[in-house]
Amino acid sequence: MEKEFEAKSIEESLELACKELNVRKEEINFSVVQEPSKGFLGIGSKSALVKVSINDNYNLRIIKEFLEQMLKFYGQEGEIIVDVLKAMSLYSVKVKSKSALSNFIGRHGKTMESVEHLLSVYVNKMNDHKISILLDVNDYRIRREMFIRKMVNDAIIKIRKQNVRRISLDPMDNRERKIVHEMLSHNSDLKAYSVGNEPYRHIVIENLKVRI
Repeated sequence: MEKEFEAKSIEESLELACKELNVRKEEINFSVVQEPSKGFLGIGSKSALVKVSINDNYNLRIIKEFLEQMLKFYGQEGEIIVDVLKAMSLYSVKVKSKSALSNFIGRHGKTMESVEHLLSVYVNKMNDHKISILLDVNDYRIRREMFIRKMVNDAIIKIRKQNVRRISLDPMDNRERKIVHEMLSHNSDLKAYSVGNEPYRHIVIENLKVRI
């Protein structure tokens, strides 16, 4: 979103913009639409006019502030790292700590997913367009993905070696199920499909070479 602000000088216009938008100066980009002019003997004078838009620095700040409060709520401390994956629309957020942060992650990452959802709702409320956030705590998602890939590979070996008709995997969230579907898409003799309702929705791997 771009908005124009007018004042006696460019600096005053920017101060007005920051006050109205409730942002810091480094959190806006601006272009000068009209330079201020005193005119001749006060006749034909013009105010400064600037066009302002909020930049990534704003979202970086509010994301960190939100998570700092969440960590305090859980009685934890950690380093918050926010990277811009796509300007003003997609952010990678990592929380790292020497402590396990187990109560911030939760069983199978459920607490972390809830925090990610709350953070997304908050940041989107503070913006006028869609913002996506990917949250990871102490590299949980990386470790979880490695676990899922091993589980799927073990299931593939079992279903082929023992000539099993089908195997049901543990419940997973949508992001994790996509990993499984991607892995199984390269196996023409196997079929993967999701069954059940959240939070118990899981994937079934079916051996197409075994007839009922």
